[in-house]
Amino acid sequence: MSASVYVDGGALPWRDTPCAGVRWKKLEFDAASGRSAVLLRFEPGAAYLAHRHPAGEEYLVLEGSLEDGGASWGAGTWVRHPPGSAHRPSSRAGCLLFVRLGAPIEPLSGAGP
Repeated sequence: MSASVYVDGGALPWRDTPCAGVRWKKLEFDAASGRSAVLLRFEPGAAYLAHRHPAGEEYLVLEGSLEDGGASWGAGTWVRHPPGSAHRPSSRAGCLLFVRLGAPIEPLSGAGP
């Protein structure tokens, strides 16, 4: 990277995911590596499909709370999952996350929304 990059996340449209009540905004995507950074919004009661992170994942809870790994993580919590980890996050109250991935997720077979 040779220059700074600026993205106005507020001006980007929310996009649907395959999961009801979960939407996202793409901040960055590198097609060569699959690395990405996104904003992810869960409406109250929404859950994401079960999936694996081949290159790991990190997220920061910006608003609300996210249920993941048997715990509830509130605003200001940063979580990093190792490569190969799998989970099915959900949010009882709703939340907004900043998510960074080293590679695209892999849905687990038979794991619907």
